[in-house]
Amino acid sequence: MSRIDLHAAYYGGRGFTLYHAWGPHGARPLTPHFHDEYLICAQLQGHEECQVAGKLHTFSAGDLVLINPQQVHTGNARGSSDLDYITLYVDRAVVNGLADGIDAPQRSPEFTLVRAAGRRELAAQLRQLLELVGRARSQGTGPQGLALPDPVQELDIEVALQGVVARAFAEFSNLREPLLRSTNRVAHRKIARVLEHIRAQGEAANPTALSLDELAAIADLSKFHFLRQFAQAVGMTPGAYLRTLRLCQAARRLRQTRASILEIALGVGFADHPSFSRAFARHMGMTPSQYQALGPL
Repeated sequence: MSRIDLHAAYYGGRGFTLYHAWGPHGARPLTPHFHDEYLICAQLQGHEECQVAGKLHTFSAGDLVLINPQQVHTGNARGSSDLDYITLYVDRAVVNGLADGIDAPQRSPEFTLVRAAGRRELAAQLRQLLELVGRARSQGTGPQGLALPDPVQELDIEVALQGVVARAFAEFSNLREPLLRSTNRVAHRKIARVLEHIRAQGEAANPTALSLDELAAIADLSKFHFLRQFAQAVGMTPGAYLRTLRLCQAARRLRQTRASILEIALGVGFADHPSFSRAFARHMGMTPSQYQALGPL
Protein backbone atom coordinates (compact mmCIF):
# COMPACT_ATOMS: atom_id res chain seq x y z
CA MET A 1 0.00 0.00 0.00
CA SER A 2 2.96 2.35 -0.42
CA ARG A 3 2.62 5.72 -2.21
CA ILE A 4 5.29 7.92 -3.76
CA ASP A 5 4.77 10.98 -1.54
CA LEU A 6 3.72 9.31 1.67
CA HIS A 7 5.75 9.24 4.82
CA ALA A 8 6.02 5.62 5.90
CA ALA A 9 7.31 3.61 8.83
CA TYR A 10 7.65 -0.15 9.17
CA TYR A 11 7.77 -2.10 12.42
CA GLY A 12 8.28 -5.79 13.00
CA GLY A 13 7.62 -8.17 15.84
CA ARG A 14 6.90 -11.78 16.62
CA GLY A 15 4.20 -12.88 14.20
CA PHE A 16 3.50 -9.52 12.57
CA THR A 17 4.63 -6.56 10.48
CA LEU A 18 3.11 -3.13 11.04
CA TYR A 19 3.07 -0.34 8.45
CA HIS A 20 2.01 3.25 9.04
CA ALA A 21 1.65 5.67 6.11
CA TRP A 22 0.59 9.30 6.21
CA GLY A 23 0.77 12.48 4.15
CA PRO A 24 0.01 13.43 0.53
CA HIS A 25 -0.46 10.47 -1.77
CA GLY A 26 1.29 9.93 -5.07
CA ALA A 27 -0.45 9.39 -8.37
CA ARG A 28 0.84 5.91 -9.11
CA PRO A 29 -1.69 3.12 -8.49
CA LEU A 30 -0.62 -0.24 -7.12
CA THR A 31 -0.40 -3.11 -9.56
CA PRO A 32 -2.11 -6.42 -8.67
CA HIS A 33 -0.22 -8.17 -5.88
CA PHE A 34 -0.71 -10.25 -2.74
CA HIS A 35 0.98 -11.09 0.54
CA ASP A 36 1.36 -14.34 2.45
CA GLU A 37 -0.11 -12.80 5.60
CA TYR A 38 -3.56 -11.64 6.65
CA LEU A 39 -3.97 -7.90 6.17
CA ILE A 40 -5.96 -5.69 8.56
CA CYS A 41 -5.88 -2.02 7.59
CA ALA A 42 -7.53 0.94 9.33
CA GLN A 43 -8.22 3.91 7.07
CA LEU A 44 -7.75 6.91 9.36
CA GLN A 45 -7.88 9.72 6.80
CA GLY A 46 -8.48 10.13 3.07
CA HIS A 47 -10.13 7.90 0.48
CA GLU A 48 -8.80 4.89 -1.40
CA GLU A 49 -10.00 2.34 -3.90
CA CYS A 50 -9.10 -1.33 -3.88
CA GLN A 51 -9.90 -3.97 -6.48
CA VAL A 52 -10.43 -7.35 -4.82
CA ALA A 53 -11.82 -10.48 -6.49
CA GLY A 54 -13.05 -8.47 -9.46
CA LYS A 55 -14.98 -5.95 -7.34
CA LEU A 56 -14.06 -2.34 -6.73
CA HIS A 57 -14.22 -1.25 -3.08
CA THR A 58 -14.01 2.34 -1.84
CA PHE A 59 -12.65 3.11 1.61
CA SER A 60 -13.06 6.25 3.69
CA ALA A 61 -11.95 7.34 7.15
CA GLY A 62 -13.22 4.90 9.77
CA ASP A 63 -13.29 1.91 7.42
CA LEU A 64 -11.36 -1.33 7.77
CA VAL A 65 -9.78 -3.26 4.88
CA LEU A 66 -9.57 -7.04 5.39
CA ILE A 67 -7.52 -9.16 2.98
CA ASN A 68 -6.74 -12.88 3.17
CA PRO A 69 -3.36 -14.50 2.46
CA GLN A 70 -2.58 -14.73 -1.26
CA GLN A 71 -5.68 -12.70 -2.12
CA VAL A 72 -4.88 -10.57 -5.16
CA HIS A 73 -5.71 -6.88 -4.78
CA THR A 74 -4.80 -3.47 -6.13
CA GLY A 75 -5.01 -0.01 -4.63
CA ASN A 76 -5.24 3.64 -5.58
CA ALA A 77 -5.88 6.89 -3.73
CA ARG A 78 -8.91 9.02 -4.58
CA GLY A 79 -9.20 12.79 -4.38
CA SER A 80 -6.58 15.28 -3.23
CA SER A 81 -6.75 14.86 0.54
CA ASP A 82 -3.88 13.44 2.57
CA LEU A 83 -3.91 9.82 3.55
CA ASP A 84 -3.34 8.21 6.92
CA TYR A 85 -3.66 4.47 7.48
CA ILE A 86 -2.24 1.67 9.59
CA THR A 87 -1.78 -1.79 8.08
CA LEU A 88 -1.14 -4.89 10.16
CA TYR A 89 0.24 -7.97 8.38
CA VAL A 90 -0.47 -10.99 10.59
CA ASP A 91 1.41 -14.26 10.20
CA ARG A 92 -0.77 -17.33 9.65
CA ALA A 93 0.69 -19.00 12.77
CA VAL A 94 -0.83 -16.27 14.95
CA VAL A 95 -4.30 -16.84 13.48
CA ASN A 96 -3.97 -20.62 13.65
CA GLY A 97 -2.98 -20.24 17.29
CA LEU A 98 -6.13 -18.22 17.91
CA ALA A 99 -8.26 -20.96 16.33
CA ASP A 100 -6.53 -23.66 18.38
CA GLY A 101 -6.88 -21.64 21.57
CA ILE A 102 -10.66 -21.44 21.34
CA ASP A 103 -11.08 -24.87 19.70
CA ALA A 104 -12.76 -23.21 16.72
CA PRO A 105 -14.39 -25.42 14.07
CA GLN A 106 -12.51 -23.53 11.34
CA ARG A 107 -8.77 -24.18 11.80
CA SER A 108 -7.61 -21.87 9.01
CA PRO A 109 -10.17 -19.06 9.05
CA GLU A 110 -10.47 -16.41 6.38
CA PHE A 111 -12.17 -13.04 6.22
CA THR A 112 -15.67 -13.02 4.79
CA LEU A 113 -15.85 -9.35 3.84
CA VAL A 114 -13.37 -6.85 2.43
CA ARG A 115 -14.73 -3.59 3.83
CA ALA A 116 -16.07 -3.02 7.32
CA ALA A 117 -17.43 0.49 7.79
CA GLY A 118 -17.12 2.60 10.89
CA ARG A 119 -15.16 0.16 13.05
CA ARG A 120 -13.40 2.76 15.16
CA GLU A 121 -12.85 0.38 18.09
CA LEU A 122 -10.55 -1.80 16.04
CA ALA A 123 -8.85 1.25 14.56
CA ALA A 124 -8.17 2.44 18.11
CA GLN A 125 -6.64 -0.94 18.96
CA LEU A 126 -4.37 -0.68 15.92
CA ARG A 127 -3.30 2.79 17.04
CA GLN A 128 -2.46 1.40 20.47
CA LEU A 129 -0.38 -1.39 18.91
CA LEU A 130 1.41 1.18 16.75
CA GLU A 131 2.24 3.30 19.79
CA LEU A 132 3.59 0.29 21.69
CA VAL A 133 5.85 -0.95 18.89
CA GLY A 134 6.96 2.60 18.08
CA ARG A 135 8.01 3.09 21.69
CA ALA A 136 9.84 -0.24 21.67
CA ARG A 137 11.67 0.58 18.45
CA SER A 138 12.78 3.95 19.78
CA GLN A 139 14.55 2.08 22.59
CA GLY A 140 16.09 -0.51 20.24
CA THR A 141 19.49 -0.65 18.64
CA GLY A 142 18.73 -1.46 15.00
CA PRO A 143 17.71 1.09 12.33
CA GLN A 144 14.50 -0.78 11.52
CA GLY A 145 14.33 -3.66 13.93
CA LEU A 146 12.13 -3.93 16.96
CA ALA A 147 14.29 -4.62 20.01
CA LEU A 148 12.45 -5.60 23.15
CA PRO A 149 14.75 -5.31 26.16
CA ASP A 150 11.82 -5.07 28.55
CA PRO A 151 9.75 -8.29 29.01
CA VAL A 152 6.81 -6.21 30.23
CA GLN A 153 6.93 -4.19 27.03
CA GLU A 154 7.05 -7.37 24.97
CA LEU A 155 4.02 -8.72 26.84
CA ASP A 156 2.09 -5.49 26.24
CA ILE A 157 2.71 -5.80 22.50
CA GLU A 158 1.66 -9.45 22.49
CA VAL A 159 -1.57 -8.63 24.34
CA ALA A 160 -2.33 -5.74 21.97
CA LEU A 161 -1.66 -7.90 18.90
CA GLN A 162 -3.86 -10.71 20.17
CA GLY A 163 -6.60 -8.21 20.93
CA VAL A 164 -6.64 -6.89 17.37
CA VAL A 165 -6.53 -10.36 15.83
CA ALA A 166 -9.20 -11.80 18.13
CA ARG A 167 -11.64 -8.95 17.46
CA ALA A 168 -11.08 -8.92 13.70
CA PHE A 169 -11.57 -12.67 13.32
CA ALA A 170 -14.49 -12.87 15.74
CA GLU A 171 -16.40 -10.22 13.80
CA PHE A 172 -15.31 -10.55 10.17
CA SER A 173 -14.28 -14.15 9.47
CA ASN A 174 -15.58 -17.71 9.30
CA LEU A 175 -13.63 -18.63 12.45
CA ARG A 176 -16.75 -19.89 14.24
CA GLU A 177 -18.97 -20.44 11.20
CA PRO A 178 -17.01 -22.41 8.59
CA LEU A 179 -19.87 -22.32 6.09
CA LEU A 180 -19.53 -18.56 5.65
CA ARG A 181 -17.89 -17.89 2.29
CA SER A 182 -14.36 -16.47 2.27
CA THR A 183 -13.76 -13.45 0.04
CA ASN A 184 -10.73 -15.38 -1.26
CA ARG A 185 -12.94 -17.99 -2.90
CA VAL A 186 -12.46 -18.31 -6.67
CA ALA A 187 -15.71 -19.15 -8.41
CA HIS A 188 -14.04 -20.71 -11.46
CA ARG A 189 -13.87 -24.37 -10.44
CA LYS A 190 -10.91 -25.33 -12.66
CA ILE A 191 -8.80 -22.33 -11.67
CA ALA A 192 -9.68 -22.92 -8.01
CA ARG A 193 -8.27 -26.43 -8.42
CA VAL A 194 -4.94 -24.99 -9.59
CA LEU A 195 -4.77 -22.58 -6.65
CA GLU A 196 -5.56 -25.40 -4.24
CA HIS A 197 -2.73 -27.42 -5.77
CA ILE A 198 -0.26 -24.56 -5.28
CA ARG A 199 -1.43 -23.68 -1.78
CA ALA A 200 -1.54 -27.30 -0.61
CA GLN A 201 2.24 -27.39 -0.93
CA GLY A 202 2.51 -24.67 1.70
CA GLU A 203 5.94 -23.30 2.48
CA ALA A 204 7.50 -26.22 0.59
CA ALA A 205 6.02 -24.96 -2.69
CA ASN A 206 8.64 -24.35 -5.36
CA PRO A 207 7.20 -21.79 -7.80
CA THR A 208 10.17 -22.21 -10.15
CA ALA A 209 9.31 -25.91 -10.60
CA LEU A 210 5.71 -25.24 -11.64
CA SER A 211 5.36 -25.00 -15.40
CA LEU A 212 2.55 -23.50 -17.41
CA ASP A 213 1.98 -26.88 -19.01
CA GLU A 214 1.59 -28.54 -15.59
CA LEU A 215 -0.84 -25.93 -14.29
CA ALA A 216 -2.92 -25.98 -17.47
CA ALA A 217 -3.10 -29.78 -17.21
CA ILE A 218 -4.33 -29.55 -13.61
CA ALA A 219 -7.02 -27.15 -14.80
CA ASP A 220 -7.82 -29.43 -17.74
CA LEU A 221 -7.57 -26.44 -20.09
CA SER A 222 -5.45 -25.55 -23.07
CA LYS A 223 -2.58 -23.19 -22.28
CA PHE A 224 -4.33 -20.35 -24.12
CA HIS A 225 -7.61 -20.74 -22.23
CA PHE A 226 -5.80 -21.35 -18.94
CA LEU A 227 -3.83 -18.10 -19.22
CA ARG A 228 -6.92 -16.08 -20.05
CA GLN A 229 -9.22 -17.64 -17.47
CA PHE A 230 -6.62 -17.59 -14.68
CA ALA A 231 -6.06 -13.86 -15.18
CA GLN A 232 -9.82 -13.20 -15.18
CA ALA A 233 -10.55 -15.31 -12.10
CA VAL A 234 -7.50 -14.44 -9.97
CA GLY A 235 -6.65 -10.89 -11.01
CA MET A 236 -3.13 -11.50 -12.32
CA THR A 237 -1.42 -13.78 -14.81
CA PRO A 238 -0.06 -17.19 -13.72
CA GLY A 239 3.48 -15.90 -14.22
CA ALA A 240 2.89 -12.84 -12.05
CA TYR A 241 1.24 -15.02 -9.42
CA LEU A 242 4.20 -17.39 -9.22
CA ARG A 243 6.70 -14.48 -9.16
CA THR A 244 4.79 -12.93 -6.29
CA LEU A 245 4.71 -16.27 -4.49
CA ARG A 246 8.51 -16.43 -4.79
CA LEU A 247 8.80 -13.00 -3.17
CA CYS A 248 6.45 -14.06 -0.37
CA GLN A 249 8.63 -17.09 0.31
CA ALA A 250 11.73 -14.90 0.30
CA ALA A 251 10.14 -12.50 2.79
CA ARG A 252 9.38 -15.36 5.17
CA ARG A 253 12.92 -16.74 4.92
CA LEU A 254 14.41 -13.30 5.57
CA ARG A 255 12.60 -13.19 8.92
CA GLN A 256 12.83 -16.88 9.86
CA THR A 257 16.32 -18.03 8.86
CA ARG A 258 19.93 -16.94 9.16
CA ALA A 259 20.57 -17.42 5.44
CA SER A 260 22.21 -14.57 3.54
CA ILE A 261 20.17 -12.42 1.17
CA LEU A 262 22.04 -13.93 -1.79
CA GLU A 263 21.25 -17.47 -0.61
CA ILE A 264 17.59 -16.60 -0.26
CA ALA A 265 17.52 -14.88 -3.66
CA LEU A 266 19.02 -17.90 -5.38
CA GLY A 267 16.79 -20.26 -3.40
CA VAL A 268 13.61 -18.68 -4.75
CA GLY A 269 14.84 -18.59 -8.33
CA PHE A 270 16.47 -15.18 -8.83
CA ALA A 271 19.72 -15.02 -10.77
CA ASP A 272 21.52 -12.55 -8.53
CA HIS A 273 21.27 -10.17 -5.56
CA PRO A 274 20.49 -6.95 -7.55
CA SER A 275 17.55 -8.36 -9.51
CA PHE A 276 16.09 -9.86 -6.35
CA SER A 277 16.51 -6.63 -4.38
CA ARG A 278 14.77 -4.58 -7.07
CA ALA A 279 11.83 -7.00 -7.28
CA PHE A 280 11.56 -7.28 -3.50
CA ALA A 281 11.60 -3.50 -2.99
CA ARG A 282 8.82 -3.07 -5.56
CA HIS A 283 6.75 -5.72 -3.79
CA MET A 284 7.39 -4.85 -0.13
CA GLY A 285 8.25 -1.15 -0.25
CA MET A 286 11.63 -1.73 1.39
CA THR A 287 14.89 -3.53 0.64
CA PRO A 288 15.52 -7.14 1.72
CA SER A 289 18.03 -5.97 4.34
CA GLN A 290 15.52 -3.49 5.80
CA TYR A 291 12.86 -6.19 5.95
CA GLN A 292 15.29 -8.65 7.54
CA ALA A 293 16.12 -6.06 10.20
CA LEU A 294 12.49 -6.05 11.38
CA GLY A 295 13.38 -9.12 13.42
CA PRO A 296 12.22 -12.75 13.51
CA LEU A 297 8.59 -13.69 12.96
